[in-house]
Amino acid sequence: MEKWVWFGCGGASLLAAFAFFLVHRRRKETNPAKYAPMLTTTIFGAAAAMCVVVGWLIATDPYVNRTEALKTGGLASGSIVALYALWLNDRRRRTDESRQVVEEDRQKLEHERQDLERLRTEHEREKTADERFARAIELLGHEADQVRVGALHALAGLARSHPHRTQTVVDILCSYLRRPFDHPRYKDLRDRYRSETEVPTDYEPDDDDITSEPGVDRERQVRMAAQRLIGDALHNEPGCALDLTGAVLDHLALPNVELGTLVLRNAQIYGDTTFDGCQFTGDVDLGRSHVWGAISFSGTKFHGELRAVEAEFWDTPVFFGISAAKYVDMQRSNFHHGVLFDESTIATLVLADATIGDELIGLQDVELTNRDNRVQLPWGWNAVVDHNGKVTRVDPPTDENPDDSLIPFG
Repeated sequence: MEKWVWFGCGGASLLAAFAFFLVHRRRKETNPAKYAPMLTTTIFGAAAAMCVVVGWLIATDPYVNRTEALKTGGLASGSIVALYALWLNDRRRRTDESRQVVEEDRQKLEHERQDLERLRTEHEREKTADERFARAIELLGHEADQVRVGALHALAGLARSHPHRTQTVVDILCSYLRRPFDHPRYKDLRDRYRSETEVPTDYEPDDDDITSEPGVDRERQVRMAAQRLIGDALHNEPGCALDLTGAVLDHLALPNVELGTLVLRNAQIYGDTTFDGCQFTGDVDLGRSHVWGAISFSGTKFHGELRAVEAEFWDTPVFFGISAAKYVDMQRSNFHHGVLFDESTIATLVLADATIGDELIGLQDVELTNRDNRVQLPWGWNAVVDHNGKVTRVDPPTDENPDDSLIPFG
C-alpha cells in the first residue's frame, strides 16, 4: 500500500510540474519581459522524481531499507535541482553574452555616429574653405591693391589651416607672379648693367631719382608680398613645386626650405636672390632666364638636375658648397662677370659654349663624381682633375692654350 502512496504523490507532483510548465510557457509567449525562471516547476519535478524513485524501490525490493530508499530518492530529486541550477547558469551566461554583444553594438553605433559627425564637420569646414578660396581668387583681380594683398593673405591662411591645399595655394601665388609686369626701377637696373663694365650697386627701394606711377609701385608691393607668402607656405609645408615660368621676381628670398621642382624658365629676376641652404628633390630649370642681380645657391642640395641653358647672368651667380647628384647643365649661358662653384660636389658640370666674363670660373676644391663625364668647359678653357675627381687647377683661355676643352687627368 505504501508504494502506491509514493506513486500517487509522485504522479500528483508530476502533473503539478507539468501544469506550472505550461503556465510559464504561456507567460513567456505573452509577455517575455515578465517571464521568470521555472522554479516552481523544478520544485514539483524534484518532488515527483523523489516520490517515484522511493515508490519504485519499495515495489521492486521488499527488503529495502526505507532510509536508503529516501536517500536514493533524495539523490534523484537533487539531480533535478542540479540540472535546474546548470540551466540557470547557462541562461545567465547567454544573457551576459547577449548583453556584451548589445554593448559592443552600441559602442559601434556610437563610433559610427561620431565618425559621421566628424565627417559632417569636416565637410562643413571644406565647404567654408572652398567658399573662402573662391572668394580670395576672385579678389586677386580687384583694382585696389589692399584688396589684392588681403586676398593673398587669405589664401596663405587657408594653406596654414588646410595643409593639403598648400600646393594649390602656391600654384596660385606663382601664377600671380607670372602676370606681365615691369617697373621703372627694373628698367634703370637693366640699363646700368648693360652700360657699366662693373657690377652696379643694387637699386634702393626709396630711390628718389626713379619716378613711377603710384599704381605700379603698389602692384610691386603686392607681388613682393606674394613672394614672402610663398616662403611662409614652403616653411609650413615643405616639398612643394614652384612653377615660375616667365615670372618677374624682385628680391626673392627662399633660404633653407625643401622644394620639389623649381622652374624659372624665361624668368626676369631682379635684385639679390637667395636659395641658400635649400634642398631640391626635383629638377631646377633656369633656362633662358635673365638674372639682373646677385643670385646665390650656397650650401644647396640638388637631388635632380640643375639646368640653366642659355641663361643670362648679369652678376656673378654663386653655387658655393652645393651638392649636385646629377648634371649641372649650363650650356650656352652668358656669365657677364663669371661663376663660382667652389667647394662643391657635382656629378657632371657642363659649361660648353658658355660665355665667361672676367674670365672667372671658380672651381676651387670642387669634386666631380662622374668618372665617365666629369666636366665640359667653354672653348679654350682647361681643367686639371686628379684621380680622385677633384679639380686641382683651372686655366682660362690663352694664346698657348689649345683650342679644346678636354680635361687632362692627373
